[in-house]
Amino acid sequence: MLFDEIERTETRAKHERESSFLYLNSSARPPIAAARGVLELWFEAYPDAGKADLRARLRSPIDAQHNAAFWELYLYELISQLGFTLEPHPDIEGSSNHPDFLAKENEVPKFYLEAIVAGLPSAKVAGAEARLAEVLDLVNKMQVGSWFLQVEYQGSSDTQPPVKELRNKLDQWLNSLDAEAIDAALKAEDWDSLPRFEWQHEGLTLAFTPSPRSPKSAAKPDSRPIGMIMGEPHQLNVDEDIRLAVVAKAKKYGKLSLPLVVAVNVLSEHCDKIDIDNALFGTETVVFGERPEGGRFARPGRRLPDGVWFGANGPRRRTVSSVLIGDRINCYSCALRTPLLVHHPYPNHPLSLPSYPLPESKPDETTQTMSKKEGVSASGILRLPDPWPPNDD
Repeated sequence: MLFDEIERTETRAKHERESSFLYLNSSARPPIAAARGVLELWFEAYPDAGKADLRARLRSPIDAQHNAAFWELYLYELISQLGFTLEPHPDIEGSSNHPDFLAKENEVPKFYLEAIVAGLPSAKVAGAEARLAEVLDLVNKMQVGSWFLQVEYQGSSDTQPPVKELRNKLDQWLNSLDAEAIDAALKAEDWDSLPRFEWQHEGLTLAFTPSPRSPKSAAKPDSRPIGMIMGEPHQLNVDEDIRLAVVAKAKKYGKLSLPLVVAVNVLSEHCDKIDIDNALFGTETVVFGERPEGGRFARPGRRLPDGVWFGANGPRRRTVSSVLIGDRINCYSCALRTPLLVHHPYPNHPLSLPSYPLPESKPDETTQTMSKKEGVSASGILRLPDPWPPNDD
């Protein structure tokens, strides 16, 4: 079994600093119970030779390890349901490294499959996020049943903030508020008149804005003060996240006798076609200029030679025949998000899957461009209850 056989009674929301597996393993909420059932079903079908290692990583209190293990389990389920047999960690002649899977069709080896997660925070950022999560968890333990709190945060701290001091000052401030006046301001949409409490520690700033809670909500024993958390805008480097992930896997092997597919689950907040194309084919540029007859123009320029598959000397990393891109795929979103298979225009070993039903982006020799095939949704292939994700009732 992947999960513990225990009696579960907790129906609370997940704590900010609680690991994904710990919450999955302990919650009695119906959607969480349903997720455990799906993961147990998938895990049961996983080859015995790799189960112990996969189980240990799925149960890890470190979310990065749990997320990577989930992605491997998801890929095994998806590719197996497409009719392939997956052999975990096969040997490769001339290499001490082992790909995650060897995919066979009718016992004929077809391709190697490597799984990786992109967009994980650095150790420094992860530490700052953990410190902030601990602050928010402790604020959520406050007995302020009359209020919901919107929290905005900016910056970060290198040391753990003194939460006792924050809670005392926040409690004093909340006790001084006029609920009727705040309720009237909210109904009038007079946002500027709403009271706001700011607190700082080192480079971290927290701002709290209150709104009155309904009597029904206030009566719930597991209701938390914080209703909304808003972070500061930050720069996204999704294309670079994808690029680094694929290059890391491309470096692991020498010459291969089969196509290599690198499957990347992008955990960054936003991933679209532009990010994928920039990562694989080179960063898109724009050319600006002035027209002879007057006026200005802007048009697409040539891509920079910084793509995974294209550099200053043309096509490269031809060992990676295809990249399978997932956009924040997890146990709950897997019915709503389907990975996209993108093919290298000049691979050492072309990946030929005539009956592959999922979305693909393939080179079109006639137009010298990439052609998109829409394909079907993964929801009809994965073994999932209907509807999925389940309702919380």
